[in-house]
Amino acid sequence: MLNRNILGAVIPALLITHLSAEVKLDEVVVTAKSNKQLMDTAGSTTIVTKEDIKQMGVTSLNEVLEETVGITQGINSSSTFGRKVISVRGLDSKNSLILIDGRKISGTDAQIGHSDFQYDWLPLSAIEKIEIVRGPMSSLYGANALGGVINIITKKPDETIESEINFKTGKSSHSRGGNENETSLISSGKVNDNFSYSFFGQWNNRQKTTLSEDNSATEIEGKEVKNFMANGWFTINDSSNIVVSVLQSNEIRQTNDFSEYYDIDKKHLSIEYNKNFDDFSLNTNWYTTQSDNHTEQFSYSHILKNTVFNTEAKIHGITGNYIVLGAEARKETYEKKYDTPNTGDFKDSFSYYSLYLQDEIEINTDFILTLGLRYDKHDNFGSEVSPKAYMVYKPNEKIRVKAGYGHGFNSPTVTQNSNAYTFRNFYAGYGFNGNENLKPESSDSYEIGVEYYGENNTLKATAFYNDIKDLIDTANTGTTMANPLCGMMPPGFCPFPNPIEIMEYSNVDKAITKGLEVEYLQKGLWKDINLSANYTYLSTEDKSNNQELILRPKHSFNTKLNYALPYEIDSTVRFNYIGEQYDANYEKLDAYSTVSFQLGKNFSKNIETKIGIENLTNRHLDEQYNYQIRGRFYYVSFNYTF
Repeated sequence: MLNRNILGAVIPALLITHLSAEVKLDEVVVTAKSNKQLMDTAGSTTIVTKEDIKQMGVTSLNEVLEETVGITQGINSSSTFGRKVISVRGLDSKNSLILIDGRKISGTDAQIGHSDFQYDWLPLSAIEKIEIVRGPMSSLYGANALGGVINIITKKPDETIESEINFKTGKSSHSRGGNENETSLISSGKVNDNFSYSFFGQWNNRQKTTLSEDNSATEIEGKEVKNFMANGWFTINDSSNIVVSVLQSNEIRQTNDFSEYYDIDKKHLSIEYNKNFDDFSLNTNWYTTQSDNHTEQFSYSHILKNTVFNTEAKIHGITGNYIVLGAEARKETYEKKYDTPNTGDFKDSFSYYSLYLQDEIEINTDFILTLGLRYDKHDNFGSEVSPKAYMVYKPNEKIRVKAGYGHGFNSPTVTQNSNAYTFRNFYAGYGFNGNENLKPESSDSYEIGVEYYGENNTLKATAFYNDIKDLIDTANTGTTMANPLCGMMPPGFCPFPNPIEIMEYSNVDKAITKGLEVEYLQKGLWKDINLSANYTYLSTEDKSNNQELILRPKHSFNTKLNYALPYEIDSTVRFNYIGEQYDANYEKLDAYSTVSFQLGKNFSKNIETKIGIENLTNRHLDEQYNYQIRGRFYYVSFNYTF
């Protein structure tokens, strides 16, 4: 394990990044709605390519994101069964909006306690790239984009039809479970001049892992995931088309106590129309997303549904300007439904109506100014205005100076914002009440950075500061409530007779997160060695108690070495370091590190195999951690393209 002194020596020496060598300078960042090269796009963006993902022995989106600068592992309130979520620049996971091809998916972490269900919508083999834009993006995307946006961009069809099948099997180094198997199928291409398609299918099964100290308890839950996605492009004429997308997923979470602890059904349907004119383009999109999460333990379902209608124009006919103008209507519904009629059943919904405008202005050849503004009208909490102002200064062809300000917000969920919502857990001795007087969380964020783009290397350093107000938390109401079943039971037969604490959702003081992100990429470091690495320094403060936010490591560091061995064998070594942090009881948790290794070989243009070891040193976290990591894991994968 790295101690603080060693880490302090490593960081200045490497000045670190996670940008892939495959990212081209002429690539446009779709998520930021820019028509500039990556290096000239306002704000902080990292692109994770399909090649990056192939060099990892992981099977979930959050595991990919954990190795990105500015993102750390975290938990949702408190974790169960090894679940983890991600934190962008120290903000809660609910503050980072996840998109699939630019469309919002239902995040469960703000509505369902201890959940991480938003990361398994697609097989990783279906992903072309992931764009991570750090910092508030509410000026374009509204609520839930307070911390940033993660846009999963799927593979698009080429002129010819191409298919591939992937097999992966892995075995844990211990006998407590954790073995994994995965099969995925991808096919895409142009059928004729009027129709193209893409298809993705996946089956993944991971055994549950029992605790080493107690083989009747679950350390990391098992998962069986089945994903299906189909997209069709229908060409109307040379300037317009219609895109239809259908996605369906089922996921079973398993523990030693319940074979279907959670049965999660996810559905997504979208219809999109695109039209290009001489001076502008028009995109109109309707989509609906539903997540039905049934728990066997408590015999009820959390049903989340989002329906969105969005229309957007991109205007490029005005010299020196690239204007994005859009309008959006969104309805969000939450239902808690017991298997049998119950007084705890709950259903409510609310709607947003939004207008937004962004103008990317070339002041001159050396200066780009991006101004944005969004207006959101919400059924319950009224209106919110989200401004944005970023600049890019180009002192020469290789250096970019970037700085900016953005305002972001996160609206209360349906459950948090309703007086009709109540939740009681007599097993654990607590309950929650909704509160219709809640205000949205908001953030004013500032950043400044310098980026250098050399012929074979890239160096980025960005300092950021987030001032977060009206945090949504819970407050003890000072009342208690005994189990209502006690009044129907004979004396001495009352289950869970003890009073329980009732918490109410409320806005509390504010928090500060600030830090430094450093990224470094070097191609041809020595002979055929490529280096990519990143370092994040994070300082946080909860203004209500002047303490650090829990589970926010002050230092995190990721590096990757890629080396071409003889016989055209590709090798990758990854090293990840997570610094000290505080748990929910404000006990300090030790830093830890993991090492992973992979070998890859293309036997022909159609056949590719990989073998690897994740967590080579078999690092196991102490019991006080609210999440766990998988132990040493051996895997082999096979890819056939036809």
